[in-house]
Amino acid sequence: MPGIMFLSGGQTEEEASINLDAINRITGSPWQLSFSYGRALQHSCIKTWKGKEENLKQAQEIFLQRAKANSEAQLGKYAGGAGGEAAGVSLFEKDYRY
Repeated sequence: MPGIMFLSGGQTEEEASINLDAINRITGSPWQLSFSYGRALQHSCIKTWKGKEENLKQAQEIFLQRAKANSEAQLGKYAGGAGGEAAGVSLFEKDYRY
């Protein structure tokens, strides 16, 4: 088995990165451990972009911050704090079904 992917579920973007980091600080796992990211990678980016060309550069910067945070978390080296206030917005949706 090459890896185990968890759903990021309703976690905030920051919670998902912090939890991914914690998982990867555990030593001795023979598998890659990560999240199957959806909302916890894209939410701030999409909310900033709003489909408007003038927001594209800022949305890309936000996406790169989150991607960098998750890259560091994948290595168990994330220090926290990426994405600012927007990364702390709850993505929980009551009665959400996968």
